[in-house]
Amino acid sequence: MLAYPIKLTKDDNDTYLVTCPDFPEVTTFGEDRDDALDHAQDAIEEAISARMANREVIPRPSKGKLLVTLPTQAVLSVLLYNTMLERGINK
Repeated sequence: MLAYPIKLTKDDNDTYLVTCPDFPEVTTFGEDRDDALDHAQDAIEEAISARMANREVIPRPSKGKLLVTLPTQAVLSVLLYNTMLERGINK
């Protein structure tokens, strides 16, 4: 299981801003808390895909109070990708 911490900030227009300390490029929002959490998961998965395309290491999750858990398929992809990258193995 990979669960990345996020930060929710209530915006002045009654939406929630989402950021992720492990992925500075992740910035999204939601109409309410649940919507923001759904968008956070999508944004983190997109950030992971972009890093894979650029052959960058995917960071291990840091600690936090509010976590977004990735789906099993995404977790397996990250673990395999990082192992291949560490060992210098290409597709």
